[in-house]
Amino acid sequence: MRSAATKSRTSGGEPIISVVVPVLNGMRFLPITVPTLLAAGRRVGGIDLIYVDNGSTDGSREFLQGLESKSLRKLEMDGGTIAGMRNFGARQSTGSYLSFIDSDCSIPENYFVQALDVLRSTDAAATGCEIHVPDNPHWLESAWHDLHYFGRDRFVPYLNSGNFLVSRAAFQEVGGFREDMVTGEDAEIGQRLVSAGHRIFASPRVKAIHLGNPKSIREFYRRNVWHGLGMFGTVSWKNLDRPTAMLAVHLLATVLGMVALFSARFPIVSRLAIATGLQLLAPVATVFFRASRTQQWRSAPIGVPLYWLYYWARAYALAIVTLGLSERYRK
Repeated sequence: MRSAATKSRTSGGEPIISVVVPVLNGMRFLPITVPTLLAAGRRVGGIDLIYVDNGSTDGSREFLQGLESKSLRKLEMDGGTIAGMRNFGARQSTGSYLSFIDSDCSIPENYFVQALDVLRSTDAAATGCEIHVPDNPHWLESAWHDLHYFGRDRFVPYLNSGNFLVSRAAFQEVGGFREDMVTGEDAEIGQRLVSAGHRIFASPRVKAIHLGNPKSIREFYRRNVWHGLGMFGTVSWKNLDRPTAMLAVHLLATVLGMVALFSARFPIVSRLAIATGLQLLAPVATVFFRASRTQQWRSAPIGVPLYWLYYWARAYALAIVTLGLSERYRK
């Protein structure tokens, strides 16, 4: 059997993998991440690397323009959603496989070789993995990563679109990403791929290192507000996802806590204890669930206040969506 690298081009000599990278003011990361994509592309025999810029003003456009070559193209699409940018880049490409990577992600040299091997050995339509943290991570990104990284091969319902490789045939069959979604487009396309009979396989062999993780509480909060803007893209009465269900629990517990706090039936100390316990109910339950699956109990104490903040970020996102202000929010 031939290796993945020897199959990396079509019979006409065109790269079999087209890589789409959306960019908006990514100059902090591009000098680090672009060379890793080019190196991985050479390892697999060549890729079609497309950067889609969404109106950068920090020098990203000029930097990418200076690198343009047969292997790297810079396109511009001002004002679209990140899903729209990914679809736009995909439409300008010809590869049999579409790789979607974020501009603040670096990858190892064997990334594409491993991704193709995973797809061919599992007969999956898509692959990728939870993002990794860089060496010497900030305590915040390390704790959050511990509670969300499984690190084992398995079939999954969706993958983060910042580290996502999918066959063009499957991608086109389901119509690509939903461009009207501000965020959450990755979970939504995962639903449609699975419903269409395709399989998604997560493997730590397909590794991407995310350099742009939040490194402050303020940034963490704003990032989770932004992610929460797409919470209703995959939610219905028949399919209530876990984060949205737990947000409902958290809001209900908050209301019950307020009722207990202002009740005259109990001493103030008891009322404070009840209100605090109810306020921590959803965060504690979520952290216990996460840690039991990842076996990273060391991050559980930090995870509780982080998930408390996470649910309030989601509540704020709910208010923004309800008021129709999603397009104005910037993470």
